[in-house]
Amino acid sequence: MEALRLIKTARHALAEARNVPDVLAEARQAALLTEAVGARLAELDDGELAGLGQQLAEASSHAAGCLDHSSGDSSALLGLGVGGRAGRLTEIGALPPVLAELGALLRDVGETLVVLACGADTESLYWTCIDGVDAGADCKDLVARLGQAVRQAAGEYEREQAEPAVTGPPSKPQASEEDRPLLVLRLGPPPGRSEARAPDDCSSARSAVTEVSSSCSCSNRLFGMAGTADASGAGCCCTAGASDQGSDMSGPLRIGSAV
Repeated sequence: MEALRLIKTARHALAEARNVPDVLAEARQAALLTEAVGARLAELDDGELAGLGQQLAEASSHAAGCLDHSSGDSSALLGLGVGGRAGRLTEIGALPPVLAELGALLRDVGETLVVLACGADTESLYWTCIDGVDAGADCKDLVARLGQAVRQAAGEYEREQAEPAVTGPPSKPQASEEDRPLLVLRLGPPPGRSEARAPDDCSSARSAVTEVSSSCSCSNRLFGMAGTADASGAGCCCTAGASDQGSDMSGPLRIGSAV
């Protein structure tokens, strides 16, 4: 099966996951699929793309290991076979759309894991989510570098940089993502428990979580899985009225409404 179709299927499955084991299983499947795509790219003749593909395969393998948490209890793995979706990959296809969709899948995974970490009721689940966000951020960066390398190879990147601004009547200014108010949340292990695991250097994980959490709103659907927020909204990083995008393939990437 082509990579683009598998990636879209993975995004849809992640959006449809309704419990913690299924979400973690789908996140791990996404990492394994990314590893398979990276391994295929590592076989290309282009030296730069092959090198980045090898790095992506290694980073995705690490991410899959971080997310290996009680996946055997998940019903999401039924019918996928031993190799999962990654085992169904037969060809890559056109690289630009594949890399764009793969980056969106990794963004889905990162935002979903942040939501799960917000409601985690055990330290084990919390650190699984945080480690997954950190490892997924490395994969997403490599996919972005691959996309830029593909555009450079096609000569499109230079044309985009040199292209003059389009003149025309002034349009109504729109608020950019940076101008929109963001709700900053402080993540930490579940209260009332001893910190059984505290990494020596968690700066990379903290920066990855901050980056992901700044672009997503929490979903009431996922908060019901891993803990219950109190009535005042403590422990939740969204306001009332959040919506669930369901199975429209945008998935938990855009969960909730703008804050």
